[in-house]
Amino acid sequence: MNKTRWITTFFAVLLALAAVATAQAENENNVKFLSKELIRQLNHGIYEVVTPKLENGKIEYDRPLPFDKLDFRERNEKYHSIGTAFFINEKELITAAHVFSLTHFSLQKDYFIRDGAGKVYPVGNIRKCSTVRDMMVFDLKEYPEQATPLKLVSGGLEVGDTVFSAGNALGEGISYRAGQVASFTDEREYGLWKNIRFSSPASPGNSGGPLLTVAGEVAGVIVQRANTGENYNVAVPVSELSKLTDKAEFQIRNVTVEIAGTDETVVKDWAFSVSLPAPAAAVAEQAQNSMDEFYKSLGRELTERVKEKNFPKGERFRDFLRNQPVFQGFSALTPDIDFKKWSAAGYSLNKLPLSAEQNVHYGRSPHFAFQTLVEKTPDIGLKTFVKSPKLILDTMLKAVPSYRYLGAEKVRIISFGEPEQVTGWQDRLGRTWTSSLWFRDYDNSFLCMHCLPHPKGALCNMTDKPAEFFKLGYFDSAKEAFDEVLVGYEGDVDDWAEYLALEEKYLPTFFQKAEVVRNGDSLKVRLKDFQLEFSSPKISGKSSLRVQLGYDNGQLLAEDMVRFELFPQKGSPARYRIQPFWEPGPFSEDGYKSTWDEAVSGAGEFSGKVIDKGDRRIIHKAMPQTKKTVTAFDGQKIDMLFTAGCSYKNAAEEEGDIEQDCARFFSGIKFF
Repeated sequence: MNKTRWITTFFAVLLALAAVATAQAENENNVKFLSKELIRQLNHGIYEVVTPKLENGKIEYDRPLPFDKLDFRERNEKYHSIGTAFFINEKELITAAHVFSLTHFSLQKDYFIRDGAGKVYPVGNIRKCSTVRDMMVFDLKEYPEQATPLKLVSGGLEVGDTVFSAGNALGEGISYRAGQVASFTDEREYGLWKNIRFSSPASPGNSGGPLLTVAGEVAGVIVQRANTGENYNVAVPVSELSKLTDKAEFQIRNVTVEIAGTDETVVKDWAFSVSLPAPAAAVAEQAQNSMDEFYKSLGRELTERVKEKNFPKGERFRDFLRNQPVFQGFSALTPDIDFKKWSAAGYSLNKLPLSAEQNVHYGRSPHFAFQTLVEKTPDIGLKTFVKSPKLILDTMLKAVPSYRYLGAEKVRIISFGEPEQVTGWQDRLGRTWTSSLWFRDYDNSFLCMHCLPHPKGALCNMTDKPAEFFKLGYFDSAKEAFDEVLVGYEGDVDDWAEYLALEEKYLPTFFQKAEVVRNGDSLKVRLKDFQLEFSSPKISGKSSLRVQLGYDNGQLLAEDMVRFELFPQKGSPARYRIQPFWEPGPFSEDGYKSTWDEAVSGAGEFSGKVIDKGDRRIIHKAMPQTKKTVTAFDGQKIDMLFTAGCSYKNAAEEEGDIEQDCARFFSGIKFF
């Protein structure tokens, strides 16, 4: 035999052996496709799970919604396809429990199955449910004529066996895709059974569908798909169906509540059960209420654990109150990781003019999505404005746009309409908030606005979240957060007069006895600790008053003034100030200790003499007659006194005798 013939013969033998090996592997692994006839039978047992597309008729847009720009399927589709289910007997279907997601609030309340012809059938009662096994059995209010139960098979699978993922892949109808059993692995959370890992492709929408053998029998329920780009998916063996009881069993491990920025957390497992059968909406409501209360209980536990070092009783927090910062708008308290250092930084607001007489001020917020000061127009009374959440939000939307996206286009929302819910409530500092709620049905989300009346209009914190966060202790945690929000108020004299004329229920406790009265160029201001009567040719209804509030050093939870300022003429740097100073604590910074020493002794910047600061001249004076000792809630004695001051342009630009002007300001102050 020559060399060429030998090589040819050798390769022929190799190819023959490979063919035999391949045939044996195919025979052993049953590698083949489902027949058309079998698929037609299976299609009578496997269905999409869908929910109706919702539209809120209250929402107004700046133009008609361009549905015609969407692709054919999307613009004609009336339902959201969320998963798959299949018949296990003549009256019951099974799906993955997470398809219905009963533990989280949703605007979707109605569920249906849909056949290949597009006909839908409403879901009736939940018959069995377990979030541990991610299985749920339900019945229908009406049934398809040709519904065919699938045959369930327990065991018998081996690694390498051919299997098919059947289901509503990508929300585009029932499809069948082949793969192999890759492994049998312990269920991750509790290790109670072996999951089936398989390589058949599984896409969003496959959840709840059957994992089929080549005979079309159900080996498992598909519950998890792999990361994008990997076909390594998970099914729960159908044998686990027998472990489900007549109660819906909900469990979530490692539910966590924390104090942002610190190491303090509470981590616990949640468990709850509901007697079955029951409608999905009823089961969902009970489960969500239980989880909501569970989050609240974790919050209470965490608050109790850290109360000796946290707001409002912690030693370092009480020390922080001796020298509180000054800012405009909202400011949020923040502890460091060990609760040893506190800060309350104000967050800058961008001024967005709507007209010459109306602005919206907008900025980000640490506790909420954003904060905003929405000014009213002169032709609308302040009481009318603050009583209309729709008017406040509509005004804000003119400056801070919100959009609905359809395909490649975005359409501006000009109004969310009247809120679904409006609640008035008072925080522990004596401030009355109005919380307003809007649902955005088309994307299953909500918008919540929490507002305080303000001399210029309404000062609001805004939240925009998916509907699943609507419970989970959201409102309780939001209300607690407001106790740690400080507020600075500013407005024209005429604005203040209208603000303080509101009914007491609209005003913070601190302002309920306050007065601002102008008579020509004479101004009278009365606050908790003093009364000011001051005349100046620059005073008018457009003169500005700024009152920064903080925490009272004496009472545990009450507001007190941090600084009062009067700006007689807009655009001019001239200003007048009244400010309390508190005796430094053991952790106060050295700079503040020096300031306190100067204030007590009437020296340095508090000497009452003119001090040139380069671009301005100031006269600050300690008011020794106001010095007193305050007893805090814990019995601690703290000294305090008031200072007053004036600030002017530099000598080359200022007209008149500033010392005489400032002396008139000092003489017009009467402390109580």
